[in-house]
Amino acid sequence: MSDISTIIMDGFTNEQTLKIMRAIKSLEGMPEIIFATVTETSKKWTVEELIKELNLEHEEMKKYKENKK
Repeated sequence: MSDISTIIMDGFTNEQTLKIMRAIKSLEGMPEIIFATVTETSKKWTVEELIKELNLEHEEMKKYKENKK
């Protein structure tokens, strides 16, 4: 597993999820965080599988953003 902190949310509206993410990101001194919401597919996975997949997706997103610059 990764050293990146991960927050997995379920049961919030999209608006609530965005507010939570913004509030956490606004805090000083926070480490890099992966945010995710539970999906029908991810409900079938173990926590270890989910975190592994989230880390892979996170790395791909970072590469995409770097290449976009």
